[in-house]
Amino acid sequence: MINLIQNSLDALNGRPEPQILLTAFENESHVELIVRDNGTGIPQANLAKIFDPFFTTKPVGQGMGLGLSLCFRMIQGMAGEVSVDTAEGSHTQFTISLARPVAQA
Repeated sequence: MINLIQNSLDALNGRPEPQILLTAFENESHVELIVRDNGTGIPQANLAKIFDPFFTTKPVGQGMGLGLSLCFRMIQGMAGEVSVDTAEGSHTQFTISLARPVAQA
């Protein structure tokens, strides 16, 4: 979550009326955590690469391109999923879906 929020802060730099919305939903089987910003959005050409290690659009020295890759792999390691909804110039939303732990009797 910290990495997603930091990426949102970076995308909001210089934007009028910057907003980050954090939301959580749960049902009997899953928990969803959502990070949405009204930043610059992700260009369509970059969407297929955003979870690749060392992929970054940040200037040299401002990012290594590991944050989203690590998030993606950690969430997968917890049998979860991560998805992105974005539109250039409008918003980016990451949704993390995790199975709720089963109570052991």
